Amino acid sequence: MKADVEVRSPPGHPRWTAFKREVVTLIQRFPQRLRERRFWAVQALVLIITALHWELEATEVLGEHEALSFVPVSFYFIPIVYAGLNFGMEGALPTALWSTALALPNVFVWHDGIQRLGEFAQLTIMVSVAIVVARRVDLETKQRQRAEKTSASLSLLNEIGESLRHTLEVEEQLPRVLRRLLSGLSLEATWLFLEPDPPGDDLLIIEEVASGASAPGRQAHELHGRVASTRGTVAESRSAAVPLLTEAGMLGSLGATAGETEAISDEQVELLATVAHQVSVAVENARLYRQRQESLKSYVRQITQAQEDERLRIARDLHDETAQELVGMVRHLEQLSEAAGPALAEPTSDLLKQARATLQSVRRYSRDLRPAVLDDLGLIAGIEMVVEETNGRLSAGARLKVIGKPRRLEGPLELALFRITQEALRNVEKHANATSVLVELHFAGEEVRLSVADDGAGFSPPKSVSDPALSGKLGLLGMKERAELVGGSFEIHASPRKGTRLVVRVRPSETSAG
Repeated sequence: MKADVEVRSPPGHPRWTAFKREVVTLIQRFPQRLRERRFWAVQALVLIITALHWELEATEVLGEHEALSFVPVSFYFIPIVYAGLNFGMEGALPTALWSTALALPNVFVWHDGIQRLGEFAQLTIMVSVAIVVARRVDLETKQRQRAEKTSASLSLLNEIGESLRHTLEVEEQLPRVLRRLLSGLSLEATWLFLEPDPPGDDLLIIEEVASGASAPGRQAHELHGRVASTRGTVAESRSAAVPLLTEAGMLGSLGATAGETEAISDEQVELLATVAHQVSVAVENARLYRQRQESLKSYVRQITQAQEDERLRIARDLHDETAQELVGMVRHLEQLSEAAGPALAEPTSDLLKQARATLQSVRRYSRDLRPAVLDDLGLIAGIEMVVEETNGRLSAGARLKVIGKPRRLEGPLELALFRITQEALRNVEKHANATSVLVELHFAGEEVRLSVADDGAGFSPPKSVSDPALSGKLGLLGMKERAELVGGSFEIHASPRKGTRLVVRVRPSETSAG
């Protein structure tokens, strides 16, 4: 998606601005040159050649050989070419001019006529050669630097892309992206404005500033406002901001500020635009995924609620109708048993036992579907009921331990914790081959923690409980989904032959003393 670009050019002619920038760079680099051996090697060569030149001219060693008078000046090519190869134009041209200045006194003092003109021509050729060599070196240096910069930019983009591609929590990665931009492009500050999701929340603002620099603050807000109004790139002398654009609209803006004595380059702006595109895609994908997950959770929540409503209806029907009809049948059979003669006593007794057993089964099914004690007395009473039922079916028993100050929780949360406990105890009986189980309900501040631990065979937990096809643990998946539907977390701690411990943590939004 292409965007318009708004550029505010710096004052003055661009070439004059570039020249001033180069002069400032040379001045700043001069103290560094003073610490380099190659710099002093050039100066030493120039001084040695100058001293040799003066000595030869003063002693008139070359007096009768006029052709040899051009030899000392030719030696200046050595430091000039060496300076050009090592420092480019900033080394070759000053060295050539300095060598020329040192050679001129000899030219005027010891030579005249054709010799003087010849040495002038030789000095001119020397300066020209210095410029040619230095330009070639500068060109190759710039090409190498451009290739290195391109490679570094690609590496930076790949690193940022990898960090954004392998996470759905993109907002948590954005500070790291800004820090990487800050160091990778040698910037003074980077910032990002991100529109809230859902709309109505506060604008997300992230800033990263180099050590010793000041935060962009007002300038960043101003650039974001201009980007939001134009939906295009805004560039000034030191700062630039680019929009985060998607098909649905603008998500925000990404901006940066160069160093105090530097101007932000076109390459840096293009790189910012590329990173902005990566961020836009990652943020949009993450938000779409969260929206889809939320829609799926809402669907599962509705399905779960429909199941619970149906369980409640069936439980009431069993309790109010089927169980009551069985109670009436039992009473009639009791009357029939009392009035029956010896011949009918045994058959009537068998029917009475079957009726009573059926009545108990119906009541148990009714409690399993939706125990009335859970709605009437709360979570602890409901868990006590299922723990007591399990206690009679394990050799070493089952027990409940309540820690902290008990309190009633909201209905959906109590129901979810009860169902998780019910399913966990059912798994212990069917699959764990355990002798005992401990259920802990811990009321700790704003958190409620449920733990179900057994001493059974244990197992190797799957890497992801959310993948039932690989793990084959649909019961675990159901417990995990129930925990997440009420905003909780679900953990499994297990190993072969060392038992299993399930932990559910929730933070109730509303509680009341119980």
